[in-house]
Amino acid sequence: MFTHRRLWVTTILLTLFLTGCGAVITEADLIGTGGGSPRQIVESFLEDLNSALNDPELTSVEVRQAWAERLSSHFTPSERDDQQLILGDMLRRFVISTTNPAFGARATLEVSFSVTELVEQQEERALVRVVDGLLTLRFYSESGELLRERSSSLSTLIGLTGDRLPTQRVGGRWFMTEG
Repeated sequence: MFTHRRLWVTTILLTLFLTGCGAVITEADLIGTGGGSPRQIVESFLEDLNSALNDPELTSVEVRQAWAERLSSHFTPSERDDQQLILGDMLRRFVISTTNPAFGARATLEVSFSVTELVEQQEERALVRVVDGLLTLRFYSESGELLRERSSSLSTLIGLTGDRLPTQRVGGRWFMTEG
């Protein structure tokens, strides 16, 4: 049976093979993967993360899997499988905690930032700073009344030292990376 995962693996292997043979990879070959600049991939990831966290259909397993796949596509190809599992689990736990919060009837989480800045770039690696990165958690009553709001630094929550996200260029496109 030919699965979506096999198609993805085949596409990656074909891309790597063509790169090794000196073939030129066009932008169309990389649609949905990577960004044209370090800042672009970080901004795209944060925007997609915010969209995923606010998707009203996120309680559906299929929707969560689709979001985990999309979010993991922002990472280098060698990290995608691990990131897809991590992000899928994070989204699952997020749904549980927002539909059954410790306070109120439901909760939402919003990712926001003012801008990104390229802090450092050396050949195929770059650091992108997320300026004013913030996560805002809101608790609501059954009637939709805002009961409580808490904010936290994005860098603190995801365990960064400082507010910089590492990126790496692979095949001419930029991706987020674990480090």
